Amino acid sequence: MTVLVKHRGLLGLALLLWVCSTHLRADWWWQDDSPPAPQPQVQVAEPFTQWRSGPGSMYPVIHSSERGEWLTLHSRKTSWIKVSDDAGREGWVHVDDVLLTKDGRGRLVQLEAPRFDDFRTRRWEAGLMMGEFDSTAVNAGYAGYWLTEQLSVELWGSQILGSASEILMANVNLLHQPFSNWRVSPFFTLGFGHIFVKPKATLAQSEDRDDSTAHVGLGLRYYVTERYFLRMEVKDYKVFTSRESNEEATEWKIGLSVFF
Repeated sequence: MTVLVKHRGLLGLALLLWVCSTHLRADWWWQDDSPPAPQPQVQVAEPFTQWRSGPGSMYPVIHSSERGEWLTLHSRKTSWIKVSDDAGREGWVHVDDVLLTKDGRGRLVQLEAPRFDDFRTRRWEAGLMMGEFDSTAVNAGYAGYWLTEQLSVELWGSQILGSASEILMANVNLLHQPFSNWRVSPFFTLGFGHIFVKPKATLAQSEDRDDSTAHVGLGLRYYVTERYFLRMEVKDYKVFTSRESNEEATEWKIGLSVFF
């Protein structure tokens, strides 16, 4: 692997200080002792409404509510809403069926569609990406969890397709998205991990490498639908080697992600 040696330490330090300073008072640090707001209730107006065991049509039907029954709405995942009844049963009902129910004033229920800027409907996300790591092809996948509306933590795995060696890389990534309500939304990242380099047997013998890495980066997310978005990013890596000098590399990737 050929790695370009450059000095980008100031960029990494600036991004680190900026991200940390903007989240010293993130919502998840605070305890809210106020009583929870009552959950909304709706009344079934159709002859019956089917429940499923999970938020998707592939889950089995587990119950049906008849006309006149009251349901309590709890949470939403894309086009499905978690409900419960007076007997304590819980299940998932499609949004189209909830829109046919009535509220306490006898009017049809009005629901706001899940938005790409509502992090409560998309705590988890995952994606596949491809691009180049120091001018060498790379394939990568990740899974992420949103801690707040603007801050998420991600776990990455990458395969770098070098001609002289087999390279695998694993990283933990912190992502800050300052404008989460924008359909085209920039973000900043920083993280750390490990890179594993194994020279190919057909070439001259050399030792396997197992080095620590750190990185900073920036990118752009474009929300195509309520669940899918395109992701583009550039990262600057520092590789901490056991030799006299450390190494640096630039990586860019583009791919498709989904939240759920």
